[in-house]
Amino acid sequence: MIPAIAPGRQTASTEPSVADAWFQWVSLAGIASFLLALIAYNFVDIDIWHQMALIRSSVHAGHLLRNDPFAYTPTYNSWVDHEWGAGVMAYFATLWFGGRAILILKFLMAFGTGLICWRCSKEAGCDFRLWTFCAPLAIFLAHLGFFAAVRAQVYSFFFAVLLMLFCQLDRNGSRKWMVVWLILFPLWVNLHGGFVVGIGLMALYIIEEAIRGRTVGHLLAVLVVMLLETLFTPYGTSYHVYLRRALLMARPFAPEWRPVWDLGPYWVICFLAAVAVVGYAVAVAGIRKTPGILQLAATAFEAALHRKLLPLFAVAWLCYVPAYLEHTAIGQWMLSFMQRRRTFLIAAWGTLACASLLAAVHQKPWDIVVPQPIYPVGSVDYLARQKFEGNVMVPFRVGAYVSWKLFPKVKVSLDSRYEETYPNQVVQQCFCFYEACPGWRDALDAYPSQLVLVPRDSPVATKMPETGWQKVYRDQQFDLYTRPGLSLPLTDSSSTSFAGVFP
Repeated sequence: MIPAIAPGRQTASTEPSVADAWFQWVSLAGIASFLLALIAYNFVDIDIWHQMALIRSSVHAGHLLRNDPFAYTPTYNSWVDHEWGAGVMAYFATLWFGGRAILILKFLMAFGTGLICWRCSKEAGCDFRLWTFCAPLAIFLAHLGFFAAVRAQVYSFFFAVLLMLFCQLDRNGSRKWMVVWLILFPLWVNLHGGFVVGIGLMALYIIEEAIRGRTVGHLLAVLVVMLLETLFTPYGTSYHVYLRRALLMARPFAPEWRPVWDLGPYWVICFLAAVAVVGYAVAVAGIRKTPGILQLAATAFEAALHRKLLPLFAVAWLCYVPAYLEHTAIGQWMLSFMQRRRTFLIAAWGTLACASLLAAVHQKPWDIVVPQPIYPVGSVDYLARQKFEGNVMVPFRVGAYVSWKLFPKVKVSLDSRYEETYPNQVVQQCFCFYEACPGWRDALDAYPSQLVLVPRDSPVATKMPETGWQKVYRDQQFDLYTRPGLSLPLTDSSSTSFAGVFP
């Protein structure tokens, strides 16, 4: 804690406190600015379109839809959307306050998660200076989870960190958190299916506390109530049936579910460095001085398997590891170094804050972007102008955008709902088509597609002329082909650059 300083007093005895205060505020500014610079570019996440489309159509229907209306390919009979609550947040926020409302949600979740990490570390007794030293590495590992505007998984990262804070409060003897948590947990259940992480983290905390010989009866009661609260959704027990399938299924066509090694050498080096710090702290300080180690180990294991969960490991690491380091020789040396070089570090943090702010401003964090390289903005505008009605085969990543813009006149072959809606055969066949795998032509006859949207950089782009389908539209990134017999005017927009709007 930094002692309070009476206004106007500048004695020799208070100078260290003044310097500590400067260090705290300047380092916080540097950390916040660094995070802002990494997440300042606000392109719209591919999933938000189908989340909002569900709520829009449900509002029109007068009830939450349980059967898919957007696809013309086979779908599961019952649709359980584990992100329906996130769709409610995004849809009504933009309806009431405009498109930039989702930026507020994004930045609130990102900076709120960081603040809770700091509070958790503080409750563990960590020196603030060690936390600031560790923060940049954790922010780098976590920022992809907060990059797009706005991914439903950010709610899971936020609530997971909040649970870790409550676990730390419980270690400190507080029980007030229990009521607050049991009120908030149903909100998590309805916002994102990642609430299962919360159940896992609570179970691991109970196991760890039992091993340490502490009372766990109240924690078991909390876990039981959490399990019962998973029924507090519009789907009832159907949600559990969906979760069983979703948690066990393979996702070979979703890059974010690949191992962390798939991100590239810089990410792997940083991840391994973070894991090495944990290993060092445990080896030196011992298990008894590393509370939360089971939660941390589980998140590291999941991050190694699935890069989508790397941010979860990063925020858990920032909650626990700075306090671990304080019990090691390296941690004590770092504290001594930061005390002796405090003026230099204040200047360094200030420089980082200024440089990061400049980088963030250059990316225009107040803007929300629907970029044509990701979304077929020109193709969708073309179909809208032609008043086209029918079925369009689309790649996985853009189907939800097409549905949001053109439904109900246009239905799609596939979108990013993946395990929620589409049998694996449909997903595999669509991916096989766009990758031009053996048998790729079968997809053209398997379903009643009338148009095919083809990214010009996809393997199938060079093979489409062989099919007899006619190209009716082209721009810098996408082509549109019609089935023989369907007449649409030929349009060449390859000299035009497109930028979409949200919503």
